[in-house]
Amino acid sequence: MKKIGCFISTGFNMLTLARLSAAVDLANSLFPKIKPYQLNLLSAEGGALYSACTLPVNTQRATAELFSTLNSLLIMEKGPAGQSSFHLDNLSLSSTSTSHNVNALGKQKHAFQTLLTGFEPDNAQAGAGACYHLATFATLLPKVSFDKESALLLADKLWTAGGVWAGIDLVLTLVEEESGVAAAMQLINTLEGVFNKYENNSQLAVLQNFSSDGNSDRINASLRFIRDNLRNKVTITHLAERANLSPRQFSRLFKEETGTSPAKAVAQIRAEVARQHVLQDRLSIDKIASLCGFSGTKSLRRAFLKFYGETPWHLRQK
Repeated sequence: MKKIGCFISTGFNMLTLARLSAAVDLANSLFPKIKPYQLNLLSAEGGALYSACTLPVNTQRATAELFSTLNSLLIMEKGPAGQSSFHLDNLSLSSTSTSHNVNALGKQKHAFQTLLTGFEPDNAQAGAGACYHLATFATLLPKVSFDKESALLLADKLWTAGGVWAGIDLVLTLVEEESGVAAAMQLINTLEGVFNKYENNSQLAVLQNFSSDGNSDRINASLRFIRDNLRNKVTITHLAERANLSPRQFSRLFKEETGTSPAKAVAQIRAEVARQHVLQDRLSIDKIASLCGFSGTKSLRRAFLKFYGETPWHLRQK
């Protein structure tokens, strides 16, 4: 069984933690005989810790000795002072907090167990008895803004995600990294039945259409980048640079692994995410076009006619 540490601070968002815990439980339900994951709640001092809605949970004291037993570590965002776990903005499906955006920050210099074991927290002596605060992680991981995003440390890699769906998004990332795309797809399909929100998840669209267990890290990282940057202009040159390949080499490798060109993949991902938004019928067509990186509704209309043979307005009226 792999131990997942989840570090939380006083005033944490209970909704985020509940969704994270549900994702781990559902991941274990896919493998009932072995139940591969064990979630361990950690805090600086241990004991009872209160959420923003003053609901207590029991935690273990975060020490270097405990970190050495973990397979991975999730660090939940602190959130702004006075934030309520159940603020209406967090529950609204049209809120920006519901977007699925996992950012891969790349490899770190050391695996997280080694990094934390060698770090001396403020006002504490290094070693097994030293405890770690959120400020410790903020110092160790300066690229992460813990007031608005959570983080996942697995081996020597780091990911971040924001909003009340961050826990689920990071658990999906963990499962995909450790068990492959097929296992992640199984979990997403299970989550669909529990959280209807995931029917319009751009991560699902990318995994269904392009990902496979045989994809290289470079191509899977490129797919994640495309998925997370739909609003922006994504060029072959930019993708090739991120993969440390020439545009020609990158295009050839991308097509070998996904069966299509980078440009066509970007177009298909944009159209598919837009289609799910149209079916959900919560955003205007103008907003969907902007959200998915189209220059306007005319461009969105052309894409729909090309891929689906009908306009977004006709699809919505069905």
